[in-house]
Amino acid sequence: MFDRLFKKEKSRQLQLGDWVNSYSKGIYRIETIIDQFYDESYPALGANKIGDRIKHRTIVTKRFLNSKFKKSISYESCSEAFVSKLDKSQYAKLQKVMEQNPRLLEELNNYEIPTRKTIYNMELQIDQESDLKKVNALIAFIKTGKSFLEIQTEMQQADILKLKPKHFGNYWFQLFNFNDEYLNKKKIWRDAELTKK
Repeated sequence: MFDRLFKKEKSRQLQLGDWVNSYSKGIYRIETIIDQFYDESYPALGANKIGDRIKHRTIVTKRFLNSKFKKSISYESCSEAFVSKLDKSQYAKLQKVMEQNPRLLEELNNYEIPTRKTIYNMELQIDQESDLKKVNALIAFIKTGKSFLEIQTEMQQADILKLKPKHFGNYWFQLFNFNDEYLNKKKIWRDAELTKK
């Protein structure tokens, strides 16, 4: 029975609820699978086009046990390329741990993954108060949820693109995406921050 169940698990594509190995050591359970797409925020598209799906999905997992099969609850997010199903020995040990400690699974279920951020960094050279006001207005615009293309267009119309230096600026301008939010294959940025260097 166990062998049949294990073979069935190993043969199919990664799915929600699967027990897996992730980028870091330990035993993880898949909580979210995210399709991502190339958009204007990618520095190099190569042979890809805007709107093409990125080959490897993003896998968000909850860590259940460490490599010694002791409780170690946390989370991880990484490319599908780094995620693999458990081998037969790991799967058997996991089943044994869950049978002996049913409350551990309840702890894992109750653990909430914190908000995950993707950050896009840009340097700006701001020397005029008027330019500072323009960038602060842009931040308010971004907080309503905008694609990178919409942000670029707004920067162009507000004459902010001229503030991008050839080498180093005196401010960091950062865009924030939360929990890999996409709309119509475009990453959505919902916050921004301007920090003086």
